[in-house]
Amino acid sequence: MPDIPRRFAPAQSAQDRRRFFRLDDQLQMSLRRASAEEQSGARARGSDVMADVDRRLGVLIASARVQAPAVAELAELLNRKLDHVIQTLELNEELAQRASFREYAVNLSACGMALSCGERFEPGERLLVEILFPPNATRLALQARAVKITPRPDGGYDLKADFAAIPAEDQEFLIQYIMRRQSQLLQQMREERELRPGAFAAATRDAAGD
Repeated sequence: MPDIPRRFAPAQSAQDRRRFFRLDDQLQMSLRRASAEEQSGARARGSDVMADVDRRLGVLIASARVQAPAVAELAELLNRKLDHVIQTLELNEELAQRASFREYAVNLSACGMALSCGERFEPGERLLVEILFPPNATRLALQARAVKITPRPDGGYDLKADFAAIPAEDQEFLIQYIMRRQSQLLQQMREERELRPGAFAAATRDAAGD
């Protein structure tokens, strides 16, 4: 079958092209197999259930304030205590997660990533990738699918993975980060070239000649 002439090929939008911009960077990441719960989205549904419980509890407490103020006060105190326990557990979980982060040299795009890791993942496996983005350690949790695994001579593995069902806002965040970081790296390269010894000596001679 002959090749389709370029003028008849479907045009690729600027948005589509931006998704494939790639960046080599050093990032703090956590990488592991996704649990069955995380793959099915059960955790998100559990959050929805808790939000519904909070709404219903608020309605009941408001009603009890009129009919039985003492009961309403007791319910509020118990609810505040539970909130404190939940916040403490969430903080402990966050600290444990941060302890699992390490720095990776990663080739990143808004569609996927490539990096070297110590654990072998099988092609097709679902992964959970969490990334801390500078400068404010903004955390992004993404599901990914292992695409290619290549053993390394040092005993590790080169992993290529595609992001799976990535929300539009998370993909746009990645695009913006990659474009901004590329600009920063290019600026650093220009500044380093200008500060090389030869360039510095030339600049000094020019200044002396003036």
